[in-house]
Amino acid sequence: MAGTLFDKVYGCLIGGAIGDAMGAPAEDWHYTDIRPTFGQIRTFLPQPARSRDGAPGQITDDTSLRHYMCLAIIRKGGRITPDDYARVWLSDLNPLRLFFTERIVVEKLKLGMNPWETGRGQPLADAAIMAVAPVGIINAGNPSQAFQDAFNLSSIHQDGVERDAAATTAAGFAAAFEPDATVSSVLDAMVDCSSFDTRRLVTIGRDLAAETGDVDRFTEQFYLRYLDRSFPRPPAWVWDKDRTVSPTSREVLPIVAGLFQLCGGQPEACISAGASFGRDADTIATVLGGLSGALFGASSIPADWIEQSEAANLDFFREVSPDEDSNFRSTAAAMVGALKAERDAVARRVAWLDALVADV
Repeated sequence: MAGTLFDKVYGCLIGGAIGDAMGAPAEDWHYTDIRPTFGQIRTFLPQPARSRDGAPGQITDDTSLRHYMCLAIIRKGGRITPDDYARVWLSDLNPLRLFFTERIVVEKLKLGMNPWETGRGQPLADAAIMAVAPVGIINAGNPSQAFQDAFNLSSIHQDGVERDAAATTAAGFAAAFEPDATVSSVLDAMVDCSSFDTRRLVTIGRDLAAETGDVDRFTEQFYLRYLDRSFPRPPAWVWDKDRTVSPTSREVLPIVAGLFQLCGGQPEACISAGASFGRDADTIATVLGGLSGALFGASSIPADWIEQSEAANLDFFREVSPDEDSNFRSTAAAMVGALKAERDAVARRVAWLDALVADV
């Protein structure tokens, strides 16, 4: 779909960042409130609840976590384990950028808990699915390996269906990098690389998209039929079955699958639809932005969106990198470098296997 590997990797990272920042102002909103207030969201809006100073375009925990995973992959020069990921959490991560569920994980790691097990007992939440795109990048074209790696890495975040959903989504990211990838092939890879629960969730989204045939109709029907109400609520807080948000993959995964299909995987349409959906809008839009950016490349994303996103997040990169030129673009270049190193490691193994079986 896109011209070059770098274009697709940069599209994946910057598309995810744009979706995150564009969806954040509508997070926790109901779609019936978003429409009269914003219409379809197609620009960066102030987000006082989720950014440092309320300025438009700033990322939230979604992109922060994804970047920490990129750092682990870049430093390793290839595929990583939860131990590699945990080292970045302990050395580079700023807990103030994270949601409460992940702050709990930070404390577990500081206490010396095994990062393969810190996700056990965590509240169901979608931190793993929001962070997983780099696993698809380093396993480009290999959805089944992306699924396995993401399942292991997600053990640092959560357990159960949240872990499965992150693994299934990673398979979709890996499939999007294939030269002849299409919307259908990406979603097919997610169905093929799945647990029973995640296969069902992807299928729900695809079927509802086919039934409704329209983003607005899909949104309306999803709210009526498929909202997840499982996320805990502090006892003193009022709970409303239709408006209290559950930031879980049981919602995010089918919404992503359905909107990705309805929007034809086009980044501008995907990001706007995800940001305008409400509920956990920043996570919905960040996954859609990353998938569509990986499929079509950064060259298919509006240039002004990319420019604004890079400019709005310079402070974040200064926080995690001493290099003044560090940004999403340079991170994409480093991820391409890591993928080349992974390619070289695979080539060495193939050569070793050729020698090993030569006389068999």
